[in-house]
Amino acid sequence: MAEETQVLVKFVTKLPVHLKVPEAPVAVPASLKRYGLSQIINHLLALDPPRPFDFLANGELIRKSLEQHLLSLNLSAESTLEVEYVPAVIPPQQKSSVPHDDWVSSVDASRAASSLSASHSGNRNAIGNGPIVSASYDGLVRLWNGELQCTATVSAHQGGVNCVRFLPQSQGDLLLTSGKDRAVKMWRVEGGRRGGSGPSCQLLATYRGHQDGVEQVAASPSGRRFVSCGWDGRLLVWETGRSVAAAAAEIAGADGTDGSKKKRRVGSANGASGANGHGPDSVAGGSGALTVTEASSELVGHLHCVSAVSWPAEESLYSGGWDHSVRRWDVASGIAADTYNGSKAVLCLASHGSAPHLVAFGCSDRALRLWDTRGKTGSETLSVTAHGSHGNWVSAVAWCPRSEHHLATASYDGTVKLWDVRTQVPLGILSGHKDKVLCVSWLGEAGGASTAAGQGLVSGGSDCQLRMYEGEGEVASNGS
Repeated sequence: MAEETQVLVKFVTKLPVHLKVPEAPVAVPASLKRYGLSQIINHLLALDPPRPFDFLANGELIRKSLEQHLLSLNLSAESTLEVEYVPAVIPPQQKSSVPHDDWVSSVDASRAASSLSASHSGNRNAIGNGPIVSASYDGLVRLWNGELQCTATVSAHQGGVNCVRFLPQSQGDLLLTSGKDRAVKMWRVEGGRRGGSGPSCQLLATYRGHQDGVEQVAASPSGRRFVSCGWDGRLLVWETGRSVAAAAAEIAGADGTDGSKKKRRVGSANGASGANGHGPDSVAGGSGALTVTEASSELVGHLHCVSAVSWPAEESLYSGGWDHSVRRWDVASGIAADTYNGSKAVLCLASHGSAPHLVAFGCSDRALRLWDTRGKTGSETLSVTAHGSHGNWVSAVAWCPRSEHHLATASYDGTVKLWDVRTQVPLGILSGHKDKVLCVSWLGEAGGASTAAGQGLVSGGSDCQLRMYEGEGEVASNGS
């Protein structure tokens, strides 16, 4: 009987000291795959209960045997293979779901936290500390606590709400919404913390510059500006944040007497809140204390609907549209520094603040694509990696705020998929929706361990359901 081939492997990791094994090379069977390698690490660390790990060689996740992986890298089996082990991301399980009166078009869960994240951080009250916000085509914005109990309803836009996005925490509890009524609105979300009163929304400003429905908004990392895009093909940059909120308060305090004198601001002092018949926790949209009618700048280049935007670095942002292009813009000059020209409409895109050179986008050809803008532009073979991902259009993509390697996609095929960009195979498939999935968001903001392990998701779709998925425990964030 032939002796089994052995491979020398040197295990390395960026995990804490208590999860590190000796780096001396060890001989292991060449037939081992991820599960067998994980057994070795658990044995060397004497972990009880055992924990799952993933493994990377030359920056790629190992999804085949070591022998096959060496062959794909054109390396000899006699070479010492350096293998990095990282926490395995276990797909979250559905925790709860709640119905809406119409399709759920957008969701932002960045201010919320899963119960597991709360327990690992040592803050048992973290769940519900910030609301989950959902948007629907019935024109309402709804606020939810960490148990998906509706705590407030806001009549936000006529004809449907397309997008909801919180500004960064540095700007306070400010929320942007956009709708089919051609407007973007900024709200202050007050209350709703555990132990306090229920949340409410006060309309601070309305931005008007688009000639058709506003599809998406994205805030700059500082939160002092945002970009909006829509069916009119326009890409507009606006001032926002605390300074605009202060101007709105000033105008409201002056009863609107000097509102028309403010540069780029024409408004009234109409009340921003009050009952509107949608329930005891409802807030009427109103006209707001401030109306902004002149954008700071316009980025010109798209030929059709601009369907998606993302702003990962203060000096540059991304946009994608139905003209089949993704563009990286130099915000200061207003020039498209790089352009990727594809063959299908771009429906969604996302980028990560820790890796602003990388943008993920979904198209009507059912593929998820990753564009590294550090490479040569305009050529898919050199710059863009395609993942054959879904059975229908890719409608939404969201980067994990705590990991530049992990993202989630949503699709008209009714599924949400989890990805590690270092492999072509999805980490998991969430199939709770009964129809098109239109939006997806990770629970919580950046911070903590650099892994998606343990982080939950929220998604919404044309089945009129908002669904929450709870992640499994983390490997890297504690010593237990």
